[in-house]
Amino acid sequence: MNPKTKILVVLSALLLMGLGAPMAAAQGSGIQYQESAGTVTLTTDDIAVKVTSVGQVPHFHWWDPNNTAVDYHVMFVKLFEAQDNNSNGIFDLGTDTMIGPPFALPSANWEFSGFVTEQEGDNLTAVHFNFTSTSAHDPRPGGQNDSYGQLPDLPSFDVTVQIRVHMSVEDLGEMKFDVVIGGWTWTYSDSLLVLQFTVTQSNHDETQGSRDPAGFNQTDTQFNFENGYMQYEGTALAAQNTIQVKASHGGGTGDELGESVYLAFENFGNETLEYDPTIGVETSSSSIVNPLTDQATLILIGGAVVIIAAVVVVKVRK
Repeated sequence: MNPKTKILVVLSALLLMGLGAPMAAAQGSGIQYQESAGTVTLTTDDIAVKVTSVGQVPHFHWWDPNNTAVDYHVMFVKLFEAQDNNSNGIFDLGTDTMIGPPFALPSANWEFSGFVTEQEGDNLTAVHFNFTSTSAHDPRPGGQNDSYGQLPDLPSFDVTVQIRVHMSVEDLGEMKFDVVIGGWTWTYSDSLLVLQFTVTQSNHDETQGSRDPAGFNQTDTQFNFENGYMQYEGTALAAQNTIQVKASHGGGTGDELGESVYLAFENFGNETLEYDPTIGVETSSSSIVNPLTDQATLILIGGAVVIIAAVVVVKVRK
């Protein structure tokens, strides 16, 4: 083999090594999941999540598998209509008025759908499942959940809440979920529908959170706490209509632990509301970009190697 050929062989081998390394690193190990006694556990290289629903509202419990010092918890608490007394589209505790008794979500019964999975080769790449409330509730004054008793002239009220969970290896350190609310009969045309949930933290492997999340703060449409976060969208969908969503946080409407977050939806009439927040962790593997996994960088590296090879060939010929 002449020197020119040897040089080209070595350069080609280096290029192949550079291309092959990021492909192997990007593949990952897929999603591991299991369901037992009403608890669903999902694990990737970047996030681990437990979702619990045994006769109670789904409880999201998640942590960074690369840093297991602290766990985060989201518990769905109440769904209620509120009079927006200062007309700012936000639920302001102490200023706005709750209309009728709230739908206490932890006391509802929830049905688990089972898993729908997506796979590439031997790797599980996505998991989807739903929790659907099966308890009847009428929160209006004089409704079936009002201690004053049912009024005969009230129209029917059959609200359902569904939480659809989506996890994909393409979303590093995140779990997406949809909140779907149907059948809400409004008391007033200008009121808000408010979803209250709490954020808490605990030591690793504790089943419930009891502490306020450290460093809790709101930046734009994201709530941050240590290396955990919950991101919400500024709009929801109801049929083909875009519905405004505004968030607030602070103390609870009752004796709830942790930081309460209130998502306020403008009146969406008789349609079904669909909304898609995200929870996650800022992990080292998702926050540091490996240049060898970037397609543009690979193209530049490949082009540089080709140019170097051409220069070497010219010099050898001379």
